[in-house]
Amino acid sequence: MKKFILVLALCTAVCTFSCSAQTALGVRLGDPSGITLQGYVSPSSALEGILGLGSYWFTLTGLYEYHQRFSETNGLGWYIGFGAHIGSFTIPDYDYHGIAYNGFLFGIDGILGLEYTFPDAPLNLSIDWKPEVELTPYSGFIPGEGGFSIRYVFGRR
Repeated sequence: MKKFILVLALCTAVCTFSCSAQTALGVRLGDPSGITLQGYVSPSSALEGILGLGSYWFTLTGLYEYHQRFSETNGLGWYIGFGAHIGSFTIPDYDYHGIAYNGFLFGIDGILGLEYTFPDAPLNLSIDWKPEVELTPYSGFIPGEGGFSIRYVFGRR
């Protein structure tokens, strides 16, 4: 399963790089923390992939985002989007003879954020709120996820 997720992540990265006029790769701090890859497919829409990494889990999130600038002369803008995540986790249980609980994660995500792309530097900063609905291994709404991303921009739009 982990190999399948890694291959899926690499294929997503290659597709994002090949179809985008502007691509940004960086680090995301928050929930989930990990690696973020964002590629524009049109002047106002982007695809973003987040590889979230934790001590006992990992997730792969794919998002479609609608981006809008506050003004053409300013690098500040907002975005909103939706997508889904898959992943895996292991919970060590030291009280019951070292038996661990393994599980598969799947859910639906939303995202709302602000971003700033520096006009004279290949740097993009963003802060977002990313609520989700977890579908497996249990179902429920998780309202509190969010993060701060720092990305290196490979192209301009």
